[in-house]
Amino acid sequence: MALQVLTSDFDACPAEILAWLKSRWREENFLKYAAENYGIDKICDYIAGIEANTKIVDNPARKKANAAVREAEKALAAAERDLAVLLADPAISPAAKNTTLIPAAQKKITAAHKKLGAAEAARDTIPAKLPANVIDPDAKVALLRTCRRGLQMVLRLLAHNAEHWLASHLNIYLRDDDEYRAITRQTIIRGLAGTITYAPAAITVQLDSPGAPRVARALALLINEINATPPAMPGDTRPVTYQLVQPRSFKTLHRATSGDLGPEGGAGRWFRAARPDARSAVVMRGDVAG
Repeated sequence: MALQVLTSDFDACPAEILAWLKSRWREENFLKYAAENYGIDKICDYIAGIEANTKIVDNPARKKANAAVREAEKALAAAERDLAVLLADPAISPAAKNTTLIPAAQKKITAAHKKLGAAEAARDTIPAKLPANVIDPDAKVALLRTCRRGLQMVLRLLAHNAEHWLASHLNIYLRDDDEYRAITRQTIIRGLAGTITYAPAAITVQLDSPGAPRVARALALLINEINATPPAMPGDTRPVTYQLVQPRSFKTLHRATSGDLGPEGGAGRWFRAARPDARSAVVMRGDVAG
């Protein structure tokens, strides 16, 4: 019963409550991990389009009309007070009140009522809110490119899902429930270099074998699983197959690429784009030792 203090659902059993809490923290961990490793909360750029401002805002004309109504209400209230003061004033004779003063005060009150009614009628025809560009045709707003931002988010989430799939399948052979995610991320995704070879009938990815024997064995078994049903890139029917090879030294790789290595996306990431007449591209990820 102690766990019942965590929820207003008094019919749920403790096991269900713990499962809900665990699921909730899994969501928090996912958001934290995706933000740290895939930048789902980052904005790629601040380029914005200038468009007409259609935001609904208060109508200044309505505010002005409301002010006119308030002034008419004040005038009416003042006229009614003046009549009350007149009736209560003992210094004024009843004859003077009845013949001239009271009719004049009533006439003033009637005019104030008419003025208030006209102000209210005029106000009621004016909308309280309007789009900003209707009030001011020159009203503009800077809008970030939401479609671009949405595409970036989709690609980042796809990359995260791909890592999750790779880590889960790698752990079938690695059997390290504590470190398999870190091994996938640091040793394989960020640590391996390799070569992609484009041929008319197939695409071959050669990855340098990891230094740790157990990781290399698990990765080899996973590659065999993937190669059993080779994937393909969208819009390209060529199958993509993977191979493990012994890593080359940096000097050998430098000679093989004729100095065409260049930085990509920050320190520790390198690539070599294939020349138009070449059939392969050297891809390196992670820190390169000299």
